Amino acid sequence: MLNIKKFRHIAIVVNYYQKMVDFYSKILGFKIIREFEIGSKDFRKGVGIPEATARVAHLSVPGNAVELEIAEYQEKVERNSKLSIANCPGYRHIALVVENLETAYKDLKKMNIEFFSEPILITNPENVAGFKFVYFKDPEGNIVELNQLPEMRERKA
Repeated sequence: MLNIKKFRHIAIVVNYYQKMVDFYSKILGFKIIREFEIGSKDFRKGVGIPEATARVAHLSVPGNAVELEIAEYQEKVERNSKLSIANCPGYRHIALVVENLETAYKDLKKMNIEFFSEPILITNPENVAGFKFVYFKDPEGNIVELNQLPEMRERKA
C-alpha cells in the first residue's frame, strides 16, 4: 500500500483558459497561486503528448491545501459530449463548503449562474441529516457543488 502524504490538486483541462481562471477566481473567490506556460521535453514525455504545450494556473481556497489546476493545452481534443452528467463515470464535480448556502445561492443567481435546483436539505439517512447542497456548472460544463455542513452532533454510543 502506498503511503500518501497529502492531497495536492484536482486538474481540469479547459478550452478557454482566461474565462475559467476568471470564473474560479473572480466569481468563486479562489486565489491564484501561480500561472505558467509549459512545453518542455520532459513535460511532453510525462503527459504522453509529443508536441504538448499548455498554459496552467494553480488556484486555492484560502485556508485549504488542495489546489485546483486549470490547464489549457494548445493541442485540443474534442469531447464526445459537452454535457456533464452527474452519474457518468469520471470526474463529476468539486465540492466547496460555504457558511450559508442560501446566501451563496442567491449571490450566484444574481450573477446569472444557472443551478440544477434550489438548495436541497437532506433529512434522510439520519447520519447525514442537516446536510445542504446545490449543483451548478462552470462556464465549460464542469459541475461544482456547494455544501453547507450540519453542525456536528454527538454520536449515540
